Amino acid sequence: MDNMKMRAITIFGFVLLFAGCATNPLAEQQRATKQMEYKIQVYGPACEKLGFAKDTNPWRECIQREYEQTITRQQRNWDYPYWSPYYHRPFYWR
Repeated sequence: MDNMKMRAITIFGFVLLFAGCATNPLAEQQRATKQMEYKIQVYGPACEKLGFAKDTNPWRECIQREYEQTITRQQRNWDYPYWSPYYHRPFYWR
């Protein structure tokens, strides 16, 4: 009987653990829609100036590429060179 209770408690614990990891598909869809609207607003005009017709697949790909390049640039600038809140000058051996 004790073995059965321990097994039930363990299974119940795992169910609670994984239930906390569940996501809300509607909220994710709304977040993705909002992000895409932002991308279109920011990068859409630039892609049109580059010659892509609006609301076509190449235009959408251009928007995504420009967004990814911006994110990559931001990441590269964040940790260049030796970024640290305590970094003031290079360390030189004396």
